[in-house]
Amino acid sequence: MIVLNWKDKRGFTLVELIISMAILAIVGGAITLMMQSGSRSYSNTKAELDLQMESQTLMAQMSTMIMESNCVKYDKDNNTLALYQVELKSTALPAVSGTPGATPVCQQTKTVKDLKVIQFKDGKLYLNEHNADVALPASGGSVSCTEDDLLSDYISDFKVGIDGNKVTVSFDMKSGKKTYKIDETTKVRNGMVVYP
Repeated sequence: MIVLNWKDKRGFTLVELIISMAILAIVGGAITLMMQSGSRSYSNTKAELDLQMESQTLMAQMSTMIMESNCVKYDKDNNTLALYQVELKSTALPAVSGTPGATPVCQQTKTVKDLKVIQFKDGKLYLNEHNADVALPASGGSVSCTEDDLLSDYISDFKVGIDGNKVTVSFDMKSGKKTYKIDETTKVRNGMVVYP
């Protein structure tokens, strides 16, 4: 059986208390620093991943739009990319009367079924969609952009290169100190149509 001796009145000395508090402060400080470092690392990694995910999602959307269009024009002066869906219709004209053996002539008309205009302006990317036959603004002109048309924020650079039916889009995104650059070449699915 264990008997406790309640008559022992010895306590801790001041030196022992100071040493134990110093050890506690060092351990507590180290734990706090580790937690702050981990939190900072998590925030930086999350910001970087968010930027990468947004850029990849944006690039996937743009690649889909490019693939589905059949006429692509880029106005470097206005930083404007126009993606047309041009519909071709052939109509047969009657043969010229009085000409023996004349064959009917086909006339081809082109109309825009769908037009998407992507413009880089003031660090933002805008998307305007039109169903009517709207021409790309001439150099020096502008496309009216509103916040409702915002496609993406955080864009610091936007470039497009067109080579035949291949369209290369590259852009840089920046949020705080984090940057991410992405570029991708997309092939127009059904070939290019010259318009107008």
